[in-house]
Order: sequence, then structure tokens, then C-alpha cells
Amino acid sequence: MPGAQHNLGAEELFRRLATSIADGTYAPGAKLSDKAIAEDLGVTRTPVREAVQRLARAGLMEVHANRYSMVTDITDERSRITREFAASQGGEIIREAALALSEQDLVIACELIHDAIESVESGKGWIETHVELFEFLTDRALNDLYRLMLSDFWYLVFRDLYLGEPRVNTRESLEELESAMRARSANAGVRAVQQMLRLK
Repeated sequence: MPGAQHNLGAEELFRRLATSIADGTYAPGAKLSDKAIAEDLGVTRTPVREAVQRLARAGLMEVHANRYSMVTDITDERSRITREFAASQGGEIIREAALALSEQDLVIACELIHDAIESVESGKGWIETHVELFEFLTDRALNDLYRLMLSDFWYLVFRDLYLGEPRVNTRESLEELESAMRARSANAGVRAVQQMLRLK
């Protein structure tokens, strides 16, 4: 509630802002001041500035020094490039994760896939569940470079998926991904993820 300050941790603040951009609460092209964001979330301006810098590094915002920050636009070209990169990198992550997951992690991955399917059907928490799933798989791919490159990137990917154009066959892709992970089939997992992420 504006005016009431909350003690949000830096990570939680970033995720709330990233989700608000990815789900369209802060629309592409919207101009935002640190003060306005701080009032919306009931926090001080200092952590907001830090979060905005991180959002800029993730490609979700542009920072105009001493003026304002702006949510990045989604152009057809930007969407195409983002999705092609995501399909390529997502495929490699799945290829590694399909073979590297422990039995316990496989159970968790399937639960996260089910959460993502439910969010598609309900329309609630779509961004959060998909980001959580792909962050988990990225972390389990046992490749530090993927973690470094893609730690905040999934918000941008699913922002483009959600706002850039309608989602197509997302549930089917997720179900195919679950089957592939259970079968430890890297190739089938790659096909499922590329179907979900590639620009059609």
C-alpha cells in the first residue's frame, strides 16, 4: 500500500518488479521514476535504484540518468532475436539437465512443470511458474556459464512470450517436456522446449 514501507529483500524486490514488467503491469514503453516505483511497492528509493539497474542489465528497462527509467519495448525484431536465442540456449539446458537430474530433482522438475501447466490454464502466476521452472533446470544443468548468462534472462523471454504474441500449444509443450525428462530423452526435451520458445 503506497505510503506504508515494507522491508523487502533485494532479491524479492527485483523479482516483484521483473514480474510486474513481464506480466504487463508495467507496460512496454512505460516511463517510471524510482519514486513512483518506491511508492507503488512501499519501499525506499535506494533499493529500487539497485533493482532498476539489474532490470536494465536483464534487458527489461532502459535507464535515463537523472530523468526516468523506461520499460523496454517489444518490437518484432527484438522478439524474434530473443526467442531464437532462448530456443537455442533453452534446448542446450534441457539437453544437459535431462541427463544430469538426480531422481529427487526429477520429481521436483515434474512438479514445477505441473505448476506451469496449471498456471497456463488458470491464467494466474504464469510468469512466476515458468521462470521458476527454467531457473531450476538452468541451475541443474551443471554449467556455470548458463547460470551466469541466464540468471535473470527468463523474465525477458516470458515477457516476450506473454506480451509479444499469443502463446501457442504451451500445455502440449510442457506435457512433452515432462515425458522427455522422465524418459531421460535429451532430444525429445530439446524439441519440446524449442517448440515452446521458438518464434513461430
